[in-house]
Amino acid sequence: MTRRAEADATKELVEELLRTGLTLVDLLDSLLEELPGNAFPGEDNAVVLLEMVIGTCRPAVAAAGESHCRRATALIGAVRDRVLRDLEAAAAAAAEHPALEERE
Repeated sequence: MTRRAEADATKELVEELLRTGLTLVDLLDSLLEELPGNAFPGEDNAVVLLEMVIGTCRPAVAAAGESHCRRATALIGAVRDRVLRDLEAAAAAAAEHPALEERE
């Protein structure tokens, strides 16, 4: 894979992760707000909704295959870990170098 193709694949992956993550968070948040507390008697609404999402995704995972799913899960985790580590390092570096004073 060329550097440009690799960069494009990385950009596509990160954009899709963000789109999907934000969509799912917004959707689940909206549903949780709208559901009455006893929508699923004896159950936690958040757990039920999560199980629904998992059930919805099972056919896609089955079609891709377990090994591809596990590799995708590992990739997503690696992306998250790298972002967190790099942003923490950037924040620490910024804290060590106070902002330049405003020039008159």
